[in-house]
Amino acid sequence: MDKEKDILTDCVDERIESFLRGTMSSDEEEAFKQEIKSNPELRNRAMEMTALAKGLCTYESDKEKSLKNSIVADKSTAKETRTRAHTFLWWACSAAAVCVIFFSVFKAQRYRTLEETISPYYTQYDISNISRGGTDSTTVVHLYSLFEQIQTQHNVTNVIKELESIYASLNSDYSYHPYANDIAWNLALAYIKDDQIDKAIPILEKLKEENQDSPISVKSDELLQRIKDLR
Repeated sequence: MDKEKDILTDCVDERIESFLRGTMSSDEEEAFKQEIKSNPELRNRAMEMTALAKGLCTYESDKEKSLKNSIVADKSTAKETRTRAHTFLWWACSAAAVCVIFFSVFKAQRYRTLEETISPYYTQYDISNISRGGTDSTTVVHLYSLFEQIQTQHNVTNVIKELESIYASLNSDYSYHPYANDIAWNLALAYIKDDQIDKAIPILEKLKEENQDSPISVKSDELLQRIKDLR
């Protein structure tokens, strides 16, 4: 089984390398780009190989500088060594540059798609009428601040971490319990915005099942249908 997996990995790596080197036909390259968009495992592997190419680019550049200062062999050997170094350095840097540009464009497009998907489902929370000072009011203000950050911030990693902790404590921390649905809903939105759709799905399914025939159940079902097509 491991041998079969290794063979599959080698085939994937060969395709990625062919893409990086620019040796694919235009049709093969377009098909590969579409596959990267729809296959998270292939996309992650391609990004790993891009990072490796960037690392090799930096390493080989430093190595070439060292060679220039230390080579004491005859001129033909020195020339051959420099030629190999230049060839490898050109490939590594070109591959890294091409893939970095491609994935940067892809990530920007992906972010816009995810943001457009969830933007109709953002909820506006009004804290103007909340009295300050009490434990409950402090909790609400804090939650509403987190929910607002999901809407306004590009990077929601820290918000996700905090909401994950609150969501996990709902059964034991009753100060948050009255806002359980809002917490679950906004955590799901944050997951989607962060392209962690597989984590959002079970939360939305739970909201749908536990709130039958309610507006949040309907919204959860709608959003589920939309994001399942984006995985």
